[in-house]
Amino acid sequence: MTLVRAIGRTMLSSYFVLNGIRAVRNPSEFVADAEPLAERIVPTAKRFAPEQVAGLIPEDTATLVRLNGAAQVIGGVALASGKGRRLGAGLLALSLIPATVARHPFWSRTDREEKTADRQQFVKNLSLLGGVIIASRDTEGKPGIVWRANEGRELAVKRTKKAKKDAKKAIKRGRNEVTGAAVAGGLALVEEVVAESRKARRQAAKQAKAAAERAQVEAKHARKQARKSAKKSVDRVQKSSAKVSKKAQGAVEDATKSVRKIADDARTQLGEHIELGNN
Repeated sequence: MTLVRAIGRTMLSSYFVLNGIRAVRNPSEFVADAEPLAERIVPTAKRFAPEQVAGLIPEDTATLVRLNGAAQVIGGVALASGKGRRLGAGLLALSLIPATVARHPFWSRTDREEKTADRQQFVKNLSLLGGVIIASRDTEGKPGIVWRANEGRELAVKRTKKAKKDAKKAIKRGRNEVTGAAVAGGLALVEEVVAESRKARRQAAKQAKAAAERAQVEAKHARKQARKSAKKSVDRVQKSSAKVSKKAQGAVEDATKSVRKIADDARTQLGEHIELGNN
């Protein structure tokens, strides 16, 4: 709060504070002027106000005067101190309207001097009302609620538009990313299939090589077994041949012996026949 504003608010609130203290201390000075207005306003207020509020509205004019004076004191202090200044200025405006209408009804005066004096007071209070209304709207150069609300609304509209544009860009970018991801995924799948195929070929080659090595080992082992079997067969044949040869040789020797014996027997018999013939 600047010094100029502090001085101006104090000067503006001084009238309300002094007038409010006067009304609180001695309300009888204002009862006569306020009673006609109170008789019209209080019943109407009770009729349209909620039941909880209607029961709190006093019907005594002196009490209403004191309440209005207390509102002026509170509003004046708030405006002068700067603590709740805008609310205090609004409270002063509300308290000034009924007080002005009740105390200075120049339109109902018949006496010319009274009418002129009330008109002057009415205009003065009207000027004060304009001052407190301006004070109630004073934000000391800071953004007010209405301005901030409008600015917030405009900012929200701008952000909404920007969000829509960003959303469209994101959707487009997302589509491109999805397409790119699909292509990348397809390429990755192809590479994976190729890699698996290469791996399968390598494994098949390894298995074929291992099978060939096992076949060679088994063939070598089979050849060894065949050699061993053939050697055994040859040995058996040789042994059998030797046995047959021995048996054949023995048979030949036996046959030779038999032939020789038969020949010997034949010669012996022939010799005997010859001897018998000679005799």
